[in-house]
Amino acid sequence: METGSVVRKRLKASSLAWFIPVWLLCCPAGLTAKERDTVYHIPEVPVFGWQKKQGSMQRLEAKYLRQLPNPSGNVEALLKTLPGVSSNNELSSQYSVRGGNFDENLLYVNHIEIHRPVLIRSGQQEGLSFINPDLVKSVDFSAGGFDARYGDKMSSVMDVQYRIPDHFAANASVSLLGASVSAEGPVNNRFSWLAGIRYKTSQYLLNTLDTRGDYDPRFFDIQGIFRYAISPKWDADFLFNITRNRYRFEPDVRSTSFGTLYESYQLNVYYDGKENDEYNSGLGALTLTFRPSGRWELNLATIAEQSAERETFDIEAAYRLNDLETYFSDSVMHPGTGSELNHARNFLNTGNYSFSHTGAFTGNRFTLSWSAAFRQETTNSLLNEWSMIDSAGYSVPYDRNSSAIALKMSRKADHHLKVRRLTSWWQYRHKIPAAYTDWTVTVGLRLNYNNLNGEWLWSPRVSATVRPKNTSRLAGHLAAGMYGQPPSYREMRDTYGHLHPAVRAQRSFHFMAGGDYEFLIGWKPFKLSSELYYKQLSRMIPYRIENVRIYYAGENIASGYVAGWDIKLNGEFVKDAESWISLSLMHSRTDIENDAYGSFPLPADQRVNFNLFFQDYFPMMPDWRVFLNLNYGSPLCYSYPDEHRFDRTFRMPAYRRVDIGLSREFLNNKPHAFFRKWTLNAEIFNLFDTKNTISYFWMQVVNNKEGVSQQYAIPNHLTSRRFNIKISASFGSSKE
Repeated sequence: METGSVVRKRLKASSLAWFIPVWLLCCPAGLTAKERDTVYHIPEVPVFGWQKKQGSMQRLEAKYLRQLPNPSGNVEALLKTLPGVSSNNELSSQYSVRGGNFDENLLYVNHIEIHRPVLIRSGQQEGLSFINPDLVKSVDFSAGGFDARYGDKMSSVMDVQYRIPDHFAANASVSLLGASVSAEGPVNNRFSWLAGIRYKTSQYLLNTLDTRGDYDPRFFDIQGIFRYAISPKWDADFLFNITRNRYRFEPDVRSTSFGTLYESYQLNVYYDGKENDEYNSGLGALTLTFRPSGRWELNLATIAEQSAERETFDIEAAYRLNDLETYFSDSVMHPGTGSELNHARNFLNTGNYSFSHTGAFTGNRFTLSWSAAFRQETTNSLLNEWSMIDSAGYSVPYDRNSSAIALKMSRKADHHLKVRRLTSWWQYRHKIPAAYTDWTVTVGLRLNYNNLNGEWLWSPRVSATVRPKNTSRLAGHLAAGMYGQPPSYREMRDTYGHLHPAVRAQRSFHFMAGGDYEFLIGWKPFKLSSELYYKQLSRMIPYRIENVRIYYAGENIASGYVAGWDIKLNGEFVKDAESWISLSLMHSRTDIENDAYGSFPLPADQRVNFNLFFQDYFPMMPDWRVFLNLNYGSPLCYSYPDEHRFDRTFRMPAYRRVDIGLSREFLNNKPHAFFRKWTLNAEIFNLFDTKNTISYFWMQVVNNKEGVSQQYAIPNHLTSRRFNIKISASFGSSKE
């Protein structure tokens, strides 16, 4: 499943590699001709091996990307089962790592850094993530303490590599949530290609939300990679991606019941209007690789990407809040009634261009690598968003001394940015053999400069891995370093839409220590991994999260820390079926400078996070398999919207979810057949129909006689139970 996962090879008795040593050791020299001709049947011999983990990076096996039952269909759903990673939204590919927010995670595909849309505010608008699961060869992930060769973010890195085809193959799948097709193959000894097309519609899932209406989400992308061997020493790769995401929504009615046994409420909302969003992007990356010898590798890469995002809506909501009688569920009074009008015309166009050089030299016991890059980012943003509340005939907020109509919220801005960035890194890795242990030490340094605020950012990082020589089943690692995050456009913009280009990079100092222990229970391999970490945060920009959108304060005015413990046990609880359990414990605090309110938890402060992925099969029918995915996350923080104080936080209910899938694989056992297999999957999402909360709809009523305006927090629930059918087929020529 990851770096350190089990690689099982079963060698048959007919193998010459086993026959010769067995014959030499067990057979006496003076055998008769009859005895020499006797055939001895030796039982199957299982041989176990572990792929060793390097530092904090862990490897995820690509096959689990397709087996895990998840409604989003994104690769990120597999990350959410790992320790240190949490997400309380099954519709979103966003995730939080060790107290960080969604903007603090790095994503690389074939060494190309990938950026996510900015204007998206809810999981149902997201659609497809960049990574196509059908093209993936490997996924490496680190929850902190990663090397200097990875970029300038404070929390985590995911490094995805696509396959290099050596024979023709194709896959196709269709389900109630969409369809995909992928194909790959070599054209000749020099040219190969790999491409995939995906289409997704989450309408089937969105119809279970509290707000009923006409959902029309359509998400499409095509991507691929072409590789050409110019000569034995030169290779050229071209990666491209085109994404077209469209989200249409005409709400109709909403009914939500909430409260406690002794204080119950029901919100009824009637809507008028519609929402129309689009998120389109394109990327092209050309990489030239030169290998003058087996020790040298030099790369030149140029990348161009464009994105156009549009968010437009005019939605009026007329609401009535009913106070229910506890035993008969009848309305006894109406604490609030009124209407709300929300308007937005938000447009964002970005263009990024970069040119980079990367090199590496490998010696007998060391590897020296380096990189230098130039990047230009252009951002044009038009922001026009406001909302107005009419409660019992009064505009809220209401001022009895003024005849003006006040808006609850208003953001309006026209921003044009052009940022030039210079980045460079150097990294040295050395293997040091000692008397009783083997050490691998990695030292690196990153340098980042941008012309917008003129800041030079230095990020030294060091890590070490130690393995005792008397056993190959035990390993430990240490890591420390500074991880700076130069501000992006969203971090520069405050909650009112004002831009702060002079804001500095946020910084996080990582300190962590961990270890892995591999063992057998019978013939079943297991691995126990554990890691303690501490992150010191400085120059922080306070923020709040509403669904998946982050609103920043636009100033470096806070500091804090995150401390925790991650533990994971994975192995074959059932023979030939790997499963894992992960547990994360975390505590975080942050404090805004020069205020009198004290410290408070980070918005992503999830004290306990537990995940279980388990697979099993019927003993007499191994082609029938069951996959279970269980998630529990303790309550996250939320706060009042448009509130000046970030310390006024509350806790929403815990996140609990169980997804289960049953698959049947049908193989074509005919040799050299073009059709390989087809698979039938039946999935139940949210098996126990748990109503999880992702955010709150804040209903504000008119001021009372004392001039106090009361607010009610009505929970926005996620998807309910749904049944899904998926059919997939594999085709391809033989490798032989």
